[in-house]
Amino acid sequence: MRRSRAVLTTVTAAALAGCGGAHPPPEAGPDDRALVRADITVALDALGSGHPQVVSVPRPAARPCTVVVLLATREAPRADATARIAAVLAGRGWRQAGAPLGDERVYTRARWRLDVGAGTWPYARLLDLVADEQRPEGDTFTGVIASARREGCPAGAS
Repeated sequence: MRRSRAVLTTVTAAALAGCGGAHPPPEAGPDDRALVRADITVALDALGSGHPQVVSVPRPAARPCTVVVLLATREAPRADATARIAAVLAGRGWRQAGAPLGDERVYTRARWRLDVGAGTWPYARLLDLVADEQRPEGDTFTGVIASARREGCPAGAS
């Protein structure tokens, strides 16, 4: 059992490291990004408004230390949606940093910063967050954008 868990952990970490041959910095644990990804997808899934989509970031060097998850919705999520996300994240060890700014909140845990926003944004908002091949169609994006970045991640990653 112990060996299969180690193999599963190694395979999961390798699969989540992204493409382009990038490797996590030595100070990052192999499960670090996988745990952040799981936290975000569980929190967004709690809205019951569709399936969160983990997307690649534009810079391959930033992929091992960045997680971006989009949840597209028909209408802009209401305040109770961000409250539900906050409750799930708090239960998973994330702390809200500062007061919310409208439907946008910042959370921290360990060496990670997580920005979560719910609403409708111009397409340009996604340009720095999402790789070309994974950008949604249209002039605007409606839903939830969650972008996590580990301290020390290469500049321009978020």
